[in-house]
Amino acid sequence: MIEIEKIKVRDVMTTPVATIDGNATVKEAAELMMKTGYRGLVVDKVDEEDAYGIITVKDIVYKVIAKGLPLEKVRVLEVMTKPCITVPDYYDIKYAAKLMAMANVVRLPVTSGEKLVGMITLRDIIKPHV
Repeated sequence: MIEIEKIKVRDVMTTPVATIDGNATVKEAAELMMKTGYRGLVVDKVDEEDAYGIITVKDIVYKVIAKGLPLEKVRVLEVMTKPCITVPDYYDIKYAAKLMAMANVVRLPVTSGEKLVGMITLRDIIKPHV
């Protein structure tokens, strides 16, 4: 039997991470999501002291489309979540799952030190690990 505490975030995370600039339009974000197949994009830091942000399909639907706002006029920084919760790559997936549950999210950007290295989703955690 596999011990879930031994499976690290780095073992199941998705790489590479798709990132976008906060000044990009929501239309550009949606196009990048379609191109990559990812349902969430990490919004780049402005500088080293800044925090990462995240924009998801849910943000686009609820905060832009449902309000009838033009995708090509709204900037990512207007609808993203920032700061977003991140998880270190050396944590076990049990901890990542608890963090997701507590924050009511289904994806977390993964860091190694200060560097963005991946994305872990609930799907990554619940799929069978061999």
